[in-house]
Amino acid sequence: MTSTSTGPPGPLIWTLPEPSPRPVTSLSRTAILRAALSIADVEGTEALTMRRISTKLGSSTPMSLYRYVGSKDGVIDLMLDAVYGEVELPERPSGDWRTDLESLARRTWAVIRGHLWFAELVHTRPLFGPNALRYFDFRFAALEPLGLGSDGMSRVTAAVDGHLIGSALQLVEENRMRRRTGLATEKQLKTAAEPLLAPIAEAGEYPAFSRWSRGLTGTDHTAFDLANDNVEWTLGCLLDGIAAKLSPQPGNQP
Repeated sequence: MTSTSTGPPGPLIWTLPEPSPRPVTSLSRTAILRAALSIADVEGTEALTMRRISTKLGSSTPMSLYRYVGSKDGVIDLMLDAVYGEVELPERPSGDWRTDLESLARRTWAVIRGHLWFAELVHTRPLFGPNALRYFDFRFAALEPLGLGSDGMSRVTAAVDGHLIGSALQLVEENRMRRRTGLATEKQLKTAAEPLLAPIAEAGEYPAFSRWSRGLTGTDHTAFDLANDNVEWTLGCLLDGIAAKLSPQPGNQP
């Protein structure tokens, strides 16, 4: 399920009062949110429809949900903000911007790993929910002492967000591939790739590529978790580069 709006964003759910509970129904925004999260976490955005949510809730028709959320966009608003709400925030920044950003990014990634659909929906709606605003407020407070101004802080946060969201989107597509092909494990994936790689190596046209691929299947290869190890390694490199860019050297402009 994605936003259906074709013009400016529709009303945020936070501007719409929640209807009073009815004795004849257990519907509420909280119940709708929980159902939507459980569907998206297991089945992805493709399965997330108002009909699917209403069925999970036992509601008679999808129309009964609209009274609580206004539209499909209202469900997305709730879902995105719930993810930000799962990221634990310190009471205040420590004063070390790099430590704060790295720690926040790692906690954010741990949450996104459990809600990969977030990467597909995060840019479909304005992120002005209470949890998202607390998250952004903490992050900008951590960066303010650098004196970068709004543009400079936006560059830094966009770089970190781009890394995390891009990594999540890669996992989304990889998971779809694995479900489609039935190659659930790394061993199954490597076994399936071997007949494709063998003729490439035999032809000898791409020697460096072939040496790399053989290295991945060799006995000295140490498997690493691309979804965790590589994300954290790249995050460290990214922040090292930002720190170097911000250092007081001639020609460095944030």
